[in-house]
Amino acid sequence: MNLPLEQANALFALRARLWWRRLVHGRQWVRVALGAVAALVGGLFSASLCGVILEVTGRLRQAPEELRDLGGPLSLFASWVTLALAGRVWFGVIALAQSQAFLDPRRFRSFPVSPRLLSAINFAALLFDPVWLMLYPPLTAIALALSRLPGAPSAASMLLAEAFAVWATVGVLHLGAAVAAMFDARPLLRRGFSILLVLAGFIGFQLSATMPGQRGLQALFAPERWDLMRWTPPGWTAVLAQALSTGRPLQAATLSLLLFLLGSISSLAAHALSQRELRRPAEPVRLSARGARANGWRLPLAPAALSALFEKEAKTVVRMGWLQLVVVPVAYLLLVRAVLPGPEPLLIAAVYAHLGVLEIATNAFGRDLDAARAWFLWPVSLRSVLAAKNAVAYLFSLAIFLLLALVAAVSGHLSAGQFLVGMLAHAAVFPLLATFGNVISVYFPVPVRGARLRRVRGTGPIGARLAAMLLLAGAAWAPYAMSQALGWHLYAAYAGELIALLLAYPALLGAAARFAEGRREPLLGALARDE
Repeated sequence: MNLPLEQANALFALRARLWWRRLVHGRQWVRVALGAVAALVGGLFSASLCGVILEVTGRLRQAPEELRDLGGPLSLFASWVTLALAGRVWFGVIALAQSQAFLDPRRFRSFPVSPRLLSAINFAALLFDPVWLMLYPPLTAIALALSRLPGAPSAASMLLAEAFAVWATVGVLHLGAAVAAMFDARPLLRRGFSILLVLAGFIGFQLSATMPGQRGLQALFAPERWDLMRWTPPGWTAVLAQALSTGRPLQAATLSLLLFLLGSISSLAAHALSQRELRRPAEPVRLSARGARANGWRLPLAPAALSALFEKEAKTVVRMGWLQLVVVPVAYLLLVRAVLPGPEPLLIAAVYAHLGVLEIATNAFGRDLDAARAWFLWPVSLRSVLAAKNAVAYLFSLAIFLLLALVAAVSGHLSAGQFLVGMLAHAAVFPLLATFGNVISVYFPVPVRGARLRRVRGTGPIGARLAAMLLLAGAAWAPYAMSQALGWHLYAAYAGELIALLLAYPALLGAAARFAEGRREPLLGALARDE
């Protein structure tokens, strides 16, 4: 056995062993069940797409005029394959905000492992991505179903053309993964890209809402545009299938080479970019000399220790969580317009604003990492530490809520009474989230290094966040339901909830501090682990 193959086997065995150790030692059997459910849902979705494809092609066989209006089977093949591959690329673009390589080359800098081998493995891993596994059956169904239409290429030729298109798309996704790694070392660039991505999604939603009669990607492959589109990669795929089916080997070889080179050049560019970024840290930390010489914040009527704690937490939250100020209002606008319009829009905003700080509230010690030991060594009380963290989370949530109120006011009429009800509901719900988050932060701490957005892993943290969402929804809508059932005014219902929880919060804060003191060693041990 040659050396590259031995190294590849060792790397795959390492990933499998790490996955098994995390599963067994972390007791994440529920995660397996959730994965099985997700696989079942993905399989059903893939099967439904296949059913739709077969149903539409069956109808087109009985309606040749409609097929002719759509540009014929070749145009239909190009548009459907493009739609499937564009969806996969869109998922890849969304993932650029996170590190997504199967094997991170930075972790193997000190080992005698070929960088080309790592790039090849990362490229191969993309072919077996779960989204691809969900798209392979519909792509196969497209080829088999369209081959039955009159004038269509053969099924084998379309399958081979799709294989070259998938190769080219995977090469582009490999380049996207390298760009994501480059974003890791450039937080400002990553955040700017995330903002553009959110705005692009919002603009796309608005355009789809204002132009419901448009056919989308399929309109690009209309007969009058076919002469232009045949010079694009989707056009290469369709013409390649036609050339293979009609026996034109020179044209088929040329188009196959173009698609192969597109994927290969993109993958080589990904390798070159990852090698250039190899020596950069995953996320650099820049220290400001001016900040070191500053006197620090002084909160009115607050001791110096609490002011220092508040300053530290506020700067941490602003550095890693400011993107929620952009994402959450846009997502709220889409939710209220498309899903949950109602008479009290700011009741939804009161809950939705707290979702922007859910990661902060339920993982309060996650970004402290090993430095969390200082909370037990410095002359500060855990009660003050948790109070500072809760205060910062509330103020950040309040900033998000005010942005949501501004969005609601701009998009529609918003009365002063609705704004007051929303403010009361927002303030009344937070003490429950703060108390629940303090306990969960101690019981299920998740170490987070840097300011990147990451997927939450582990049955405990995921379940805790789902429970927090249910708690927020129940606390926000229970007073509303009581006011409707008992005839109380909304102001009185939410004001009563706010007063009751404010009176209980000091005792709950003390209980959470004692709980953290009692679980000091498990907390610090969990924060010292790798991600």
